[in-house]
Amino acid sequence: MNREKNKNLIFYEIYPTSFYDSNNDGIGDLEGIRQKLPYIKDLGFNAIWLNPCFKSPFKDGGYDIEDFFDIDPKFGTLKDLENLLDSAHEMGIKIILDLVAGHASEDNKDFLESAKPVRNDKYDLFIWNNSVWENEAGYRLIAGRHQRNGAFMVNFFAHQPAFNYGFNNIEYHSWQIYYKDERTFAARNYMLDVMRFYIRMGADGFRVDMADSLVKNDPDKSATIDVWRYMFNIIRKEYPDAFFVAEWSHPHRAFAAGFDCDFVLDHWDNFYHRLARSTKETRGVSVLNGGDLSHFIRDLNERVYVAKESQGLLGIISGNHDTPRVKNFLDESRTRLFYLIMFTLPGVPFVLYGDEIMMETADIPSKDGGFARTGSRTPMQWDESVNAGFSKTKGELYLPVNKANKNNVKAMQSDRNSIYYFIKELINIRKNDEDLLSDDYDLTEYNRLITIKRGNKRLVINLSDHNVNLDGEVIISTSKEKGILTPYTGALIK
Repeated sequence: MNREKNKNLIFYEIYPTSFYDSNNDGIGDLEGIRQKLPYIKDLGFNAIWLNPCFKSPFKDGGYDIEDFFDIDPKFGTLKDLENLLDSAHEMGIKIILDLVAGHASEDNKDFLESAKPVRNDKYDLFIWNNSVWENEAGYRLIAGRHQRNGAFMVNFFAHQPAFNYGFNNIEYHSWQIYYKDERTFAARNYMLDVMRFYIRMGADGFRVDMADSLVKNDPDKSATIDVWRYMFNIIRKEYPDAFFVAEWSHPHRAFAAGFDCDFVLDHWDNFYHRLARSTKETRGVSVLNGGDLSHFIRDLNERVYVAKESQGLLGIISGNHDTPRVKNFLDESRTRLFYLIMFTLPGVPFVLYGDEIMMETADIPSKDGGFARTGSRTPMQWDESVNAGFSKTKGELYLPVNKANKNNVKAMQSDRNSIYYFIKELINIRKNDEDLLSDDYDLTEYNRLITIKRGNKRLVINLSDHNVNLDGEVIISTSKEKGILTPYTGALIK
C-alpha cells in the first residue's frame, strides 16, 4: 500500500456531465474540466476523482461501459483526456478514474462477441448459463435478447452483464465455473489491460466501482479478495505508485484485498450516515441534529483502528454522485461543523463538486438511469449568468440547473465569511499539519462533548445544549463566540 505517499491527498469529485461546458452544447466535457483546473488548485485540492467518461449508452450514468478503451464523444476524445491529465500534473494535481471492474454495458463489443452462438475467445468473459429456458433461482439472469443459447447474469441493472470472475461456491456445475479455473482469468487480464491503458496515459490510479462484486457466491468475499490480490500483485510491480480506492465500505476486506483506500459510504449502519444523514426513516435522528452518539463513536473507532492496523486510508466523503447532498440535511452552521470533523479525522477527504458552495439536491426527473440520484448531479453553479455560468448554450442543458439553489462560486468568493473560504482554510490546515496526516487518534466523550486527540492537536465537538469554555490556542472554530463553543459547534485546538 502507498499510505505515506498519499496521506496528504484531498480529492475533488467531478461528474463530467455537469462541471463545465467548454463547447456550449449543454453538456460538460473534459476540456471544460481542464479549463477549470486553476479553480480546483486555488481551493487547495491536489487530487481529482473523475466519474466515468468512457463510451457508454448512459443507462447508468456511465457505469455501463460500451468501450473501456475510448472516451464518450459528448465528453471529447482520448486526446482530451490526455491533455487534462497533463495539465493537472503540471499543477501538481493527481487524477484517478473510475474503474468499473464487475460489469460492462450490454452494448459492449466484447460482450456481444460472447453473446454469439459459437465459441470464441470472448465466450467465457461474461457469465452465461446453458439455456434460455432456464432461470435458476437466486440469480439475476436475462434471457432471449441474443442468439447464444443461454441467459447472461447481471451485476446490478439488467443492462450490465457481469464479467466472469467465477464462483466461490458452485451450485450449478453445468455453467458455474470455480474462480480459480483458468477460464475466469480472462476477466482478470481484461481488467489489467484497462488499468495499464490509462496509467500509461497518465492516470494516477482508480476508484473501483462495486469492488466487492467480482466473484459470485462468495459470502465472506474471500475469493474476491484473492482475485484483487492477484491483480494488485501484477499491476503494482508495473506501476508501484498507482493509487486504488475501493467502493467497498468494509475496511477489513478492502485492505486485505490490497486497496490503498476504502470509502466510508452512505450506509445506514456506519458513522458517516449517523453523523449527518440519519433521519427518522433511517434508524433515527443524525448526531449533528441531536441524535444518539453510541453507534457513531463505536463505528468510527473501529474503522479508524482497522485502517491504522492495515496501513490503509479511510475515504471520508462530503457526499458523492449517488447520495443526497449534505446541504439537504444540515443548516449552514452544522454543515461547517460537519466539514470540520471531516477534514480533521484520519483518512483522505473527498469533496463532491459544488459541496464547497452548499449546492443542494434537486427534485428532478431521472436522467441517465440516475433515478433519485439525478438531483445530486445538476450543473455546477459558477455565477448568476445564464445557465449559472455552466454553459453558454442557447438550447436546453443536458441536466437542468437547480434554480432552487441560490449559491454560486462568484457570490461565495466575494464573501470572506462564506463556507467556501471556510473549506479552503480547512484544506490548507489539513495539507500542512503532520498531526492531522498521522495515525494518532484518541476519542473521548462525556455528556455529548467529544474530544478527538490528533497528535498535539485536539478536535473538540460540543453536541450538548450548553456552552463549553475552550482552553488552548484555537486554530479554527465554527463557533462565533471567542473561547467558547456554543451548542453544536467545534474547534481544532493546539
